[in-house]
Amino acid sequence: MAQVKLTVTRGKPNLKDITVAAGTAIAGSDAMELNVDFTKMTRGDAMVMIDNLRAKIFNLPWPMA
Repeated sequence: MAQVKLTVTRGKPNLKDITVAAGTAIAGSDAMELNVDFTKMTRGDAMVMIDNLRAKIFNLPWPMA
């Protein structure tokens, strides 16, 4: 799978709670998208969630499957 979608939810910081699913193609290659719904989220919440995504990427095999 050349694209993956990682989903993290506020209040669920454990790596096991971050889902990995098939992603969709992005225009061009070597790209990432970050889609944030900040309706009820603080900047601090967003930064913690980004750190959790970083940890998940670090712990998955590369390339991700």
